Parts: sequence; C-alpha cells; structure tokens
Amino acid sequence: MRTSKRMTSQHVEARPPGPIRADSMLSRRPTFPQTAKKISRGVSHPWRRCNTTYSGQNTTTSRQPQEDGQPVDRSAVSVTCNQESILDLISKGNRCVSSSSSSSSPDGVIFPQFDDPHAYLPAELRATPLWKKETNRLIDIVKSSESIRPFKSEELCGGGREEDYSRLARLAEMILAAHSLCLLDNECISVEHCKPLANRNKVKTLLQQAQVSQTNSENEKRPGEQSKDTQVRQLEATFALIDYIAAVLARLLCQVAAGEYWWNNVVAVLAKRVTKLKVLMLDMHANTVISCQAGEAALDRTDLSSRLSSGIFDEEECEEVLRMIDADAKEGLTTTASTDVARHCVDQNRFRSGIDLTFRYLLMSLRFQNRSGLSGTSFEICGMVYATGFEDFKSLLFQDLDLEYSASSDQDALNTAHPAFEILSQILANIKRAQVKPPGHLQTKVEWRYSGAGKEKNCKNDSNERLDDNLPCDLVQCDPNEAIMETMNDIVTVMIPLLLTSPLAVANLTSFRTMVLLTCDAKNIVQVFKGIDYSAFFQMHTNKFKEDSRYWDVMRLSAAVEKGFFSRCTLISDGKYSEKPERLAQKMASLSQEMNDWVIDERSIMVPCQLHVCFIILVAFLIAGGGLCIMAVGERIAGVDPSNLSAYLWVLAGFYLLVCKSRYVEEWPWNDFLHFRVRCRCVSELHAITGINEQFIMAKLLHDESGGSMLKTRGPYNKMFLRRDATDGFSIDCLLQMKTLLLSGLIMLKVVTPRGHALVCLDARRGTKLKVVEHQGNQAQEHLVCEDINRLHELQTQNRSQENTRLQLVRSKDLKWKRVQGVYSHINAEFL
Repeated sequence: MRTSKRMTSQHVEARPPGPIRADSMLSRRPTFPQTAKKISRGVSHPWRRCNTTYSGQNTTTSRQPQEDGQPVDRSAVSVTCNQESILDLISKGNRCVSSSSSSSSPDGVIFPQFDDPHAYLPAELRATPLWKKETNRLIDIVKSSESIRPFKSEELCGGGREEDYSRLARLAEMILAAHSLCLLDNECISVEHCKPLANRNKVKTLLQQAQVSQTNSENEKRPGEQSKDTQVRQLEATFALIDYIAAVLARLLCQVAAGEYWWNNVVAVLAKRVTKLKVLMLDMHANTVISCQAGEAALDRTDLSSRLSSGIFDEEECEEVLRMIDADAKEGLTTTASTDVARHCVDQNRFRSGIDLTFRYLLMSLRFQNRSGLSGTSFEICGMVYATGFEDFKSLLFQDLDLEYSASSDQDALNTAHPAFEILSQILANIKRAQVKPPGHLQTKVEWRYSGAGKEKNCKNDSNERLDDNLPCDLVQCDPNEAIMETMNDIVTVMIPLLLTSPLAVANLTSFRTMVLLTCDAKNIVQVFKGIDYSAFFQMHTNKFKEDSRYWDVMRLSAAVEKGFFSRCTLISDGKYSEKPERLAQKMASLSQEMNDWVIDERSIMVPCQLHVCFIILVAFLIAGGGLCIMAVGERIAGVDPSNLSAYLWVLAGFYLLVCKSRYVEEWPWNDFLHFRVRCRCVSELHAITGINEQFIMAKLLHDESGGSMLKTRGPYNKMFLRRDATDGFSIDCLLQMKTLLLSGLIMLKVVTPRGHALVCLDARRGTKLKVVEHQGNQAQEHLVCEDINRLHELQTQNRSQENTRLQLVRSKDLKWKRVQGVYSHINAEFL
C-alpha cells in the first residue's frame, strides 16, 4: 500500500526555492515597465506601511434580514421537515402547489394518486402504515448531520468478487423494472386526466419495457432452483438497496435547496416511490401483468401525442402545459374540477421529473453493462472538481463505468455537486478499511483527496507545511487517502454517492431545482445555497482494471491527476516548479490582475504602457538635449561644427523614436503613443510589449472567450477559439501547447476510429453547462478533433524530429468513433 508521502512525492518534485524557470508560463521577458514597477513598489512599500492606520471599526456586525431570492448560508440552515404536512401530501393526494384560482378544491373532486400502491397491495397490508414508516425513516435521515448508515445486506456480504457484482447488477435490473412500472402507472394517470401531458409514444415505450422485463424474468425462472430462504434474502437485499438509494437521494436533495416547501415535497415523493417499489417487488410477475393491462387500456383511450415527448423537465415546459390548461378552461372546454385535476397532474409530474431521471441513472449504472470493451468487474469511476483557467473558476469532470467523459463548469452545477461530495466524504471517513488481498483476487479500492469549505483545507507544500487557507488550494497538494473495500456492502455504500457526482446527474438535479423554484407560488419559498469553494477527487477502481490499463497509450483520469495534468501549479511551471505553491499562486494572481486592465475589443487588445512611453520619450529628450548642450561649446573645439553635431543628434533622437514605435508592434499611432497606450493585434506583439509568456496569454484569452469576451481571432493557430474573423481579427500567431489547453479547461481525449485513432476535445471551460464525450459519438454535436494521429506520430518518428508533436485541429461533425480510450498523454504536443 502506498503511503501518503509516497503519493505526494509523485506529484511535486521537491526543489529548493529559486527563480521561476525560463520555460515556465510565469517566466517573463524583462521590460522597462516591469523593472520600473519593481522599483516603484520597493520605494512606496515602506511609506504605505507607515501610513497604515487602525480604523477602529468594530468588525462585528448585526445580521441583516434575509432578502428575497438571496442565497443562504449552508451552515445557518437546518432541515426541518413537517411530518403531518408530508403525510397529508401522501395520503390525501393534495397537489404540491396551490396554483388554481381557488384556494381549495371543489367539493366532490378527488385527485388521482401518483405512485399509488393500492392496486398491488396484498390483502394483509395497508398503504398508510407503510407510508408513515418510510416518511419517518427519511425525515430522520435528512435531519441528521451524521453520516448516512452504510448499505447492509446478507445477499451482498461477499468480499467484492465477480459473483457479487453479478448479484448487484441483477438487483438493479429488478428495481429498474419496478421503477418502469411506476412510471407507466403515472403516465396512465396523465393520459386520463391531463391531455396536454398525454404522450402515446411514452406509454408505448414504458409498456414495451415492462413486457420485456417480464419475459426476461420468466426465462430466468428455474423451478426449485432457488430455496425460499434464498428468495427471502434476495427480497431483503432489494429492499435494502432501495432504502439506501432513497436515503442518499433524500439527503442530497434536501441539501441542494432550502425551504420547508421543497423539503416536504421531495420527501413525500421519495416516500411514496419507495413504498410502491417495495410493494411491486413482492410479486413482480403478477404486478407486471396488472400494470401492463392498465397501460394497454390507456393506449386505447388516447391517440394523442403531446409535444412534450419526455415529460416536464424545465420551467418553460411546465408553464406551457399550464397555459394550455388555462386556455381550455377559458374557452369552456373543461370544467373547473377537470382543470384542477389537470393542474394537480402537472404539479405531481413536476416534482417527480428530476427524481425519476436520477433514480433511473443510478439503476442503469449499477447494471454494469460495461461498454468500454472490458469485463464488468474491470472498471474505474472518477469524479473531480479542480481549478481551471483564472479567477479561481472550477470545473467538474467525471469518468464513468463505461469510460465515458462528461464535464461541467456551471456555477449552479458545482453548487449542486458540493453536497454529493460532502456525503461521499462523510461516508468514507467512517468506512471500514480492509487489508490488501493476495495476488489473483479481485480487489476494489477507493482513493480520494478533498478540500471542503467550512473546514481546514488539507493542502500542503513540498515541505509538508500547511498552506494559507486564503490561497486557492491545488488539487495535488490535498492530503491523499485510500481505502480497500472489505465487502460488497462497502462498495455499494461508496459507489452510489460517487455516481451522483456525475455532471449528468448534477445537471438533472440542477434543472429540477431551477424548475421548481421558478414555477412555485410566491408563498412557497425555495432558496438556493451560497456557492462554496472546494476541490475534490474521488476514484473507485478494481485491481483488474489497473492491470488491463497498464500498457495503454492513454491515461485514465486518475493517472492524469497523478501526473499533474489538472494542477495549475504543475502546468504553469512546466511540471517542475522551483518556487513554493503560495508564491506561484500570488504571481499568477498578479499577472491576471495586470491582464484584467487590458481593454479588449473585437480586433485588438489595448495595453496601458505609461512607463514604457515615458522611458522612450526621456531617452529621446536626453539625446536631443545633448545636441543643445553641444551648441554651448561654440568654437572651443577645433575642427568641429557644433550645429552639425546638434542636428545629427536631433535626427538620431527622431530615429530612435521611430524605431521604438515600430520595434514591438506593426502600427503605433501617435495618438495612442501620446496617450500612453499601445494597441496589439497579435499574440507576439502582446508578448513583446508586456513580456508575459505567450502560452499564458493564450490561456487567458481562451478562458475569457468562454466568459463572454468580444474578441474575434484569426491567424494560423486559432482553431481552438470559437469567435473567429478571418479578415480583421486578433491574430493567434503562436502554437498552442497541450498544457495551455489543460490550463484553460480543454481536455484532449483519444478515441478509436475506423482509420486508427483520433483526438476529440472535451470543453470544460467556465460557463459550460454540460459536455459529454461518449462511445459512438453523437454527430449532431460539433467537436474539435484531430484525425489520424497515428500517421502524424509515424511521420515524426521517420523524420527523427526532436521537436514536439504537432497536430492539426479542425471543427467537425463528421468524425465517427467507436470508443473513448482516455486522456491524451503527450503533454508536450503542439496544436496547429
């Protein structure tokens, strides 16, 4: 087992403090303004220190009242669910939002029950006690600040062997079938009571899924093969898995947003769903027949297919359905009672949309139908939040069971992902750790680094000294931890919250919260939490996957993290920085602040250069002044005409001015020169004026472009930029390096194509809602690609070139690939 010190030493090479290397992004060509600023700071610093006075103001301020819509602090909010309100929402079938014009429903109107288990209940069971039991269990979970109780089942108490993974996949398959029946029953209610939501195609799809599931279960039945004890144990394992998924989802949803309205409704929906799933699992064969009959009857009752092909998933779809219902009511096409029932159906669908998608995502992942070409027990799941670009923006990056990659840098998504990482961190802090298994045995390990807010940042430098909490913490400097999973129960306990850190799941939950917040009544408050700065890296893998990927020409996401591909300190210092991380962070912040003073328009970047211009003018005046001094010599020097010498020096001063104006930039109008500014039209000019490294400049431009910069680019190497103008844009005249792309949030992934291998870019720059690079890529989406990289590598090998690999990039929708292999490993590659 590797120790923490050994892991840390792999990432950061300890070197004595010294100047920044010449090939570092932070290295800077000496310029006069740079030197003058250092002198100015050195002179003014003592005076600033002497002039500092104590303000005498009391730092303690009274708490201001919470403004409507203002994000709330997580530490100041505790979950307070109302049991009576939740049971009322469940048992009476009242709508979640009182959006009708009347405050109470008309007499005699009975709202349909979504997730109603009565049609499937055995004679000896009643729904109300079951609802109450599940409600109390979930309320205790969401109110508690302790770690969620680990998953526990005798059916999955093995040591994480291959048969244990097969049992887990079978359990997930069974629950997924029951979940489809829940969706089918709910869709039948919409068909009957809410025509704007009725969708014939969706009913047919759910009905077909139920019939296929029934056929599969019949084919797997073997009379007398399973004992009664085995069946009971399997049913208990299924119930335990349902309970644990619901517990994690309830805790996560209640920490995604604040407000009793939100908490009560999500707990009510989960309690009803869990109850119905358990009831369905008691006799799946008979219950599937009942549900399919209801689905076929619903198909016979409607030939409609709503424009909402997948249901209500955002506020616009919800509002559109409500407008259609109101329009029918105004035209007298529906009664008041029917309108209220239709609104109730919309509200119920609204609160189930995000939960349905997330539940299905988890169950689909637990089936272990690995599409990576490896066996089901050869896998790696990796989720991480790391700093990218500038201004401490973060990105969420995920590698799933199938080795597909997804990313998001949306601030709302990162805020949603934070409680998922917190839940995962709490669980791992209490997990039981096993010993290393003998060679040849399947072993599952979890490795993680986490620096959460509201607690001490676990970040250290090369000397094992803890860093200042006010500085951004680099991911590779967080304390590494690892744990070997002892049983399959432990694996399930960690895997489910880890899967919920995926940008796909996070995007679903974020959209769900946004939709409810924007469509609820004014009296029903849903508040978001304040954003939190955190860094995270969580990885689960089997030793079989590590063996299978040992000789790959690409890197797994975890291996890329180990090599510093996602460390800003490593990238800006060329992998071997000689200064402390604190110093690097301060210099990077200083350069960023200087670049923020640039004025950027569509074609150029204007840089203030007062000291530079003053120096040029001063030297020119000294030369011209020397000519005036020579005039005072008169005829004292024999054979010398002072007037000719003075004229020569004046010409020299003018020539010096012209040379200085043309040395760094192609055009420098006198108007800009006399206003102490220079307009740069390419990267090389910007580098010449400021002395800032070209790669650092381009990283900044890439970062700002995703943030709404108006700059348009041209030139031979501007394929990475989205805003382009071939005739009159800012010229990108320097090659982009791999580390520059990584620093900006652009990740090159290697894929398998019919012609060999190619590269596909995953854009994780700031503002990215959701980007996915999956197997058999979607041609509807345009990607930045580099085709046939094998031929380019072979040509370089044949020519015995010592230069870095140069790859040609194009934007294309036509590239077809079969499988994503991993992160491209050539860190020194350059892109045309």
